[in-house]
Amino acid sequence: MIKKVINWFIEPYKIAVSELSYLGNIKKNSSTTTRERSKIYQLQLFNILTCLIYSVFFGTFLIAVVMVFIVDMYSLIGIVIGFFMMSIIHLMQKKRYLRRRDAFLKDDPTLIKH
Repeated sequence: MIKKVINWFIEPYKIAVSELSYLGNIKKNSSTTTRERSKIYQLQLFNILTCLIYSVFFGTFLIAVVMVFIVDMYSLIGIVIGFFMMSIIHLMQKKRYLRRRDAFLKDDPTLIKH
């Protein structure tokens, strides 16, 4: 159970690292056009920024958990907001980004996975 919780918290980082690796391999491919390379740069930047934003909310969540014991129940709002925002980022990565990545790179809406 604890392992599942820990994996849930670090899964966005795992997804971003695997995406950066995947996009880097595509970029190195000789058949990649200039337009696709610029889109790859955009997706790489998007993944980096997603990790940064997730880190902010993850840090807020951890600080709020510590603050519950120090300040009192007022910092529960930080836990709720942090967890809510991390959940949104989680869903966005899985439900939106991963399904649409290839369609964005190739400019082909038929590549959107359902």
